[in-house]
Amino acid sequence: GTRTHLVTAMPTEGSSWRLRSLDADQQFRLERAAATPAGPVRSAARDAATWNEFDARMLTLLSTDGRMPIRRLAEELDTSVTTAGRRLRQLVGTRISLRCDVARQVSGWPLSAVYFASAPADKLREISQALASVSEVRACAITAGPHNLVIDVWLRSLPDVHTLEAHLCARLPPLRVADRAVVLRTVKHMGRLLDVDGRCRGVVPLDWSIT
Repeated sequence: GTRTHLVTAMPTEGSSWRLRSLDADQQFRLERAAATPAGPVRSAARDAATWNEFDARMLTLLSTDGRMPIRRLAEELDTSVTTAGRRLRQLVGTRISLRCDVARQVSGWPLSAVYFASAPADKLREISQALASVSEVRACAITAGPHNLVIDVWLRSLPDVHTLEAHLCARLPPLRVADRAVVLRTVKHMGRLLDVDGRCRGVVPLDWSIT
């Protein structure tokens, strides 16, 4: 059987999680290199809001290979490099997000666990923001269900399941953890089929028709 509970807010998710392997100077240089060039932001945002078949094909291609060179992307879309590049710049950050993940077993955080917790409704925003700043927290979802917080964490060892729970409850007294579960194996993640070592062994392209 399955149970479904709607997510009403996502204070933090996996694309913003970091390994913290870079020092402050390295982070600054990386962020500066990735900065969006100055341009007609309002026009780009307006154009990106219009979703068409061309965009859907681009999304499918990038969901298969997010590192696809722009020349090959243009060939697959049967358009010019200039057109493909311009549309990609408009969509990235508005309708398309690119992210890089790492096999958990080699990340230094080999264990995945999920806490099912609750907090008073008037404290949800404050507590979820505090959870987002905890280094082990990969994702935190506010849900309309029996537990209004679902917290996904990566840990260094099995005993840390209880150590982190104790830390969170001490730091955030209104938080109540009702259940916890260790993820024994992840079979599919962000459209990637994973082998037993957590490495990609296949891709399931994103179905744009349901986005």
